[in-house]
Amino acid sequence: MLKIKLLAFQDAPDSLFENVGDRIEKLISREKFKLTESNPDLLFFLSGGSELAAKTQVSAGNFYLLIGSRHDNSYASATEVKAYLNDMNIPSMLLDEEESATTELLSDFNTVKQALNSLNGKRLGLIGQVSDWLISSDIPAGLLKEKFGIELIVIPWSELAHFSECKASDAFLDYFQGETHIDLNETAKVSELLSVTIQKWNLDAITVECFPMVQKDGVTACLPLAKFNNDGFPAGCEGDLTAIIGMMLCKELTGAIPWIANINKVTDEVCMFSHCTIAPGLVSGFSVTTHFETGKGTAIEGVFKQDLITIFRFDNKLSKAFIASANIKGRPKSSTACRTQIEVKLTQDELQLLRQSPLGNHHLILPGDCKKLLRFVCLLLGIEVLK
Repeated sequence: MLKIKLLAFQDAPDSLFENVGDRIEKLISREKFKLTESNPDLLFFLSGGSELAAKTQVSAGNFYLLIGSRHDNSYASATEVKAYLNDMNIPSMLLDEEESATTELLSDFNTVKQALNSLNGKRLGLIGQVSDWLISSDIPAGLLKEKFGIELIVIPWSELAHFSECKASDAFLDYFQGETHIDLNETAKVSELLSVTIQKWNLDAITVECFPMVQKDGVTACLPLAKFNNDGFPAGCEGDLTAIIGMMLCKELTGAIPWIANINKVTDEVCMFSHCTIAPGLVSGFSVTTHFETGKGTAIEGVFKQDLITIFRFDNKLSKAFIASANIKGRPKSSTACRTQIEVKLTQDELQLLRQSPLGNHHLILPGDCKKLLRFVCLLLGIEVLK
């Protein structure tokens, strides 16, 4: 719920506050806001001379919306406060009460605030450790807590039973029945092990260092992770903390969990992405095959359904983000890349960023154009969006 503080000059007459509720309800529905005397999200300026009152309501570490109008010098007052916030490096956005875009921006702000509030207190399980090749994708637990309120639970493989001791998951086997000639019994045991771990540690998301199982036992977590994502539970691979944080955010923000994908090639025209853990619901005509790098275990190969996508990634300091919306131009089936593959048309500036200023390898592929909401998140959190 949006917390709104009304601001006017000292000893302003009651008439200035008349019908303010009706004015706000033209911008946002009544059940989505409340008036407050402290800790506001939004400063609603009713007149000039309210700058000092506004100053007492703001503090570092927060983001503020400011709304002014053409009436009673309220926009002038809001402008002065906006300049003050800029000087103090306090992120904010100045809106015009009469502009039609303000209603949509308030709706987006509410969506973003709800998503961030929902992430606060979530428990993320890192099973194993961050894979040693992800040298730019580890995030300290303290930073996850500070930025998103997410608690990192590190669970060494040594604390888990061997997957072979688990009963094969019937739900897993039923879901993939008829999709492959590969025996899925061992993979279904991996799925059960992960399910038990999630329940035992009361986790809201996981990322799994998967290669130890491949190297030791010839089984992969690709298929179980794909099904978890399909079921609405964020599940990342390779112990990639940067990726799973983005996946958790996207779920709360849009309801969809993105596909985590490698960058395979960046040309002057397109970028190619691929990976083996895509959720079945994101593809059509999928089949279950082996894991690409090892030729072992199981993975999903399919045709990405939607043409319009959003590409997204944080850096490992949670200070920068790459965000782009684009159209898929090709769905190749190269034998030298992970199983599900797409080619995406990007601008020259975006291609140059991926070439010369990448934030890491794994990027998140989300159906539809979610760029505006993701940019709003970054604005609220003080994260720079690369341009």
